[in-house]
Amino acid sequence: MEILWLKSRNEPHERIAELANVSRSTVQRTLRIYVAKGLDGIRTFGWKGQPSALTPHRETIEESCCLHPPHTAHDAARRIEELTGVRRKASRVRKFTKEDLGMKCLKVAPIPVPPKKTVEEHAQEQAAFLKDGTRTEIGRGSRR
Repeated sequence: MEILWLKSRNEPHERIAELANVSRSTVQRTLRIYVAKGLDGIRTFGWKGQPSALTPHRETIEESCCLHPPHTAHDAARRIEELTGVRRKASRVRKFTKEDLGMKCLKVAPIPVPPKKTVEEHAQEQAAFLKDGTRTEIGRGSRR
């Protein structure tokens, strides 16, 4: 819009590029789009970018993450590199898993204070859950 406003003030293309902090070719391209498509053409953003190198491996990564969810983005980056051979930093892996796979980070809740169980009872319940995936109530009867 700044380019259009400067053009309406009869500024030369070189000066428009300098004031808008863009290249002269961007000024010319913007003015061409305006002439052809009007303001609607200027408002659209048609840049698509390059696809991620992880995109072809999406199904493999998704399957691995569903079977064994990674604890951290660094863990996910390490596992993705092992699976696909594609090395990415944790920040890029975090963005890929969030935007492309629809995953999200889950916060871990602290143990309520005061705890309703002793540390030993809690450890036994966690071990039973990890073993067979069911919740057990140790020494308290069923409260489901």
